[in-house]
Amino acid sequence: MRLACIAMIALLAGCATANQGGPETLLAAPVDCSTAESDLAALEAAMPSRRERARSAVQSVTPVGALSGAVTGTYTERLEVLSGATEEQLSARIDDIKSQCGIADEAKPITQKEVTE
Repeated sequence: MRLACIAMIALLAGCATANQGGPETLLAAPVDCSTAESDLAALEAAMPSRRERARSAVQSVTPVGALSGAVTGTYTERLEVLSGATEEQLSARIDDIKSQCGIADEAKPITQKEVTE
């Protein structure tokens, strides 16, 4: 039984995706108006979709998901996505870049990705 538990933890840790420079990197970078458009695009792309929020919910409340989050160190990130904190931080950063670089808000059309999420 003990060996099975160790094998399960190793399997879960091996299947977990490594978060290479996610929203934290985008939020920590200084505002640079010369790269503002690409920074805004990256921040928009980092916004959690409904699917990602649902996945975070399942992974945060199920015992296996909570265990894998604890082992991989992603449990807190999952809770932030679930609570909306990540989206709020990214939105605040977008507003900050727009205000510092004088970029006006534009009405953007709804994309196919937004419709399906």
